[in-house]
Amino acid sequence: MANFAYLLGDAAAGECLLVDPAWDIRGLLQIVEDRGLRLRGAIATHAHADHVGGRLFGIGIEGLSRLLELAPEARVWVHDADAEELVKLTGVDPNRLERVHHRDTLSMGETQLEFLHTPGHTPGAMCVKAGDALLTGDTLFVGECGRIDLPRSEPLKMWESLNRTLALLPDETVVYPGHLYGPAPTSTIGQEKRSNPNLNVSFDEWRSVLGA
Repeated sequence: MANFAYLLGDAAAGECLLVDPAWDIRGLLQIVEDRGLRLRGAIATHAHADHVGGRLFGIGIEGLSRLLELAPEARVWVHDADAEELVKLTGVDPNRLERVHHRDTLSMGETQLEFLHTPGHTPGAMCVKAGDALLTGDTLFVGECGRIDLPRSEPLKMWESLNRTLALLPDETVVYPGHLYGPAPTSTIGQEKRSNPNLNVSFDEWRSVLGA
């Protein structure tokens, strides 16, 4: 499914977080160890099995349940609106969740992360901003946006997230999506505003094109 998982860290503080670690958990933990970092936990951009683990198309995905088993001190940051679905999918202990909301922040040394609630693909979908970098999960891809035909998806919320939240960010913001679905692994908000048909468009125009 061409999923991306990311590592966000502060080398001076020696801390890191994994973002959407659904696949190859031991491999991801080896990367953390090789870099000499301490894993604080994981961030879930949204509660879908290909990003957090669970069963997908009859296949079991290790995901967060395996991560928390191998890293007993780790915690999971997830938007409050997706927390119950995440527990349902993965079976993780709800007491190991950190439920966040729009514009909540998290610090690792001198590095500050900001959570942006971007519902639409799921009710609790969120992006993670770290300086000029923006991890967009399944809200914004290079040249595309996340699906809105799934259970718990909301077309109007997706349009608002794209056009009233993400499109207002500085043009130089670098987009790191949750999947390799476009012509390149990264982009910028400015580039997406110029070329992505899901940004800078009215809701009626967008809905007519998508049939939403």
